[in-house]
Amino acid sequence: MKKRYANRHKIDKPNSDLIYLVKSINDNYFKGDICYYNFKNADIKITLSNGKVIIDNNYRLLEFYDYNSKVKLSTFYNENREIIEWYFDISNEIGKENGVPYEEDLYLDVVVKPNGEIMLLDEDELENALKTNDITKEEYEMAYSEANKLIDLLETKKEKLKSFTNNYLNYFER
Repeated sequence: MKKRYANRHKIDKPNSDLIYLVKSINDNYFKGDICYYNFKNADIKITLSNGKVIIDNNYRLLEFYDYNSKVKLSTFYNENREIIEWYFDISNEIGKENGVPYEEDLYLDVVVKPNGEIMLLDEDELENALKTNDITKEEYEMAYSEANKLIDLLETKKEKLKSFTNNYLNYFER
C-alpha cells in the first residue's frame, strides 16, 4: 500500500515555483482539508500513458482530504482553469501527520472526465496487491465496495461535482 503525503510535489522539487496551500474547511459542503497547488514554473510535468498532460506549468490541482471517508478527490485543471479530470483514489485511510494530509492508496481509482464518462481504473493493481499479500481480502473487498458506492453516487451528481470543485478553486484564487 502506498502512503502519499499532500506535500510530495514540494518535497520532490523544493526549488520549484510551486504555490502549495492547505486549508481546513468545515462548511455545508465539505469537512476536512483541501490542498491547492499552482504549478507556476514548477519544473514538474506529469503525462499519463495515453499522452494526456495532467500537471504542467500554470496547471492547478485541488486535493480533498475528508478524514471520515475512504475516498480522496483530486481535481486537475489546465492553464486555462478548465477541468482535465476528477480523480478519486480509494484509500485504506485518510489522515494527517505533522500537519500534512496523507492517504494510504488502495490502488483502485475512479475517474470522471469533463464529458461525464466514469471509468474504474487499476483493477489489475488491486488484484496484484491481493496476490502479493500487500493488502488483505477485507481491504480488497472494501476497495470495490467504496468504488461501487462512489460510481453510483456520481451517476446522479456529475453536474454538482463541477460546481463543488470550482467553488473551492475560486476560494483559493481570491
